[in-house]
Amino acid sequence: MTHPTLRLTDGYPDVSPFLNADVKALQRELVRWGYTVKPDGRFGPSTQAAVKSFQRKQGLRDDGIVGNKTWGLLTAKQATQSVGTGFSTSVPPAQTPVVSTGGDGRFFPLSRIYSESWTKGAGMFGSGRGGGRAHAGCDLYAPLGTWVHAIMGGTVTLGPYYFYCNTYAIEVDHGEFVARYGEVQKDSPVRKGDKVKAGQRIARVGHLVGISVKSDMLHLELYKGTHSGSLTVKGSGSAVSPRGQPYQRRKDLMDPTPLLAQWRKNLPVD
Repeated sequence: MTHPTLRLTDGYPDVSPFLNADVKALQRELVRWGYTVKPDGRFGPSTQAAVKSFQRKQGLRDDGIVGNKTWGLLTAKQATQSVGTGFSTSVPPAQTPVVSTGGDGRFFPLSRIYSESWTKGAGMFGSGRGGGRAHAGCDLYAPLGTWVHAIMGGTVTLGPYYFYCNTYAIEVDHGEFVARYGEVQKDSPVRKGDKVKAGQRIARVGHLVGISVKSDMLHLELYKGTHSGSLTVKGSGSAVSPRGQPYQRRKDLMDPTPLLAQWRKNLPVD
C-alpha cells in the first residue's frame, strides 16, 4: 500500500482535510509501537514529537516528516519492541522516564542542540530589545513541539501561564536557582505544586505569534532565588545590564550562558 508523505499540520480541516484518514493511519501505527497519541487525524505537535522519537530510535533522520522509509518501518508486520515513551500531556510526572548520560545531575533543557543560538545575536542574554530593555534570558532554537526537560529536580511554583506572543511559561524552583521555561505550549504535563525530576519532560516548545523570528525556541531565564515575588519587574526594582538597560526582571536575575556551556555535555533523553 502506498502512503502519502505526511508532516506537521496535515489533516487539519483548514489545511488538508483529505489527509485526515492517512494521518489517523499514521497515529494508529505509532500507538502500535507504544506511543501515546490520539488518532484524531490531525498531525499536531504531539504526533510530530512521536514521529521524531521513532525516527531516532530506528536510525533515521529525525525530521518529523513521514516519507517512504519511515512508513516502511512503522508498518512492519510486528512491532518487535515497544519504543514509545508516551506523548500524552496527561502522563503523570512520576511515570516520565529519566535517563542520565553522565555529568553532575544537571541536564541541558533540550535533548538535542539544534543551534548555538543562545551564544550570539538576538538569542544572547543581555542583547538589546525594543523599548531600550535588555534580553533577560537565553533563546534556545528548536522546532515547534520539541520536548523541554527539567534541568534538575525541583518543584513547579507557577504555571503554565500566559507569557508572550501566544506562548506560555513554567517556573520551577530547583533549589540552587529558579528557572523560568518560557515560550512553551499551554498543554504542559506539569502544574503548580508538582515535583519534577532531573531530565523530566515538562513542556513543549511553542510558537510565537505576531512577530517574525528565525525559529521557534525555548526562552530560558535563571534566578538566584535570593528575592521573592514576580520574576517580571518594571521600574526601579528591575535588574539592570552593564550598559544600564533594564531587564524588566527581578534583581536576582542570572546569566544562564556559562551554565548552559556545562549542561550541554549532559543531554536528556526524549
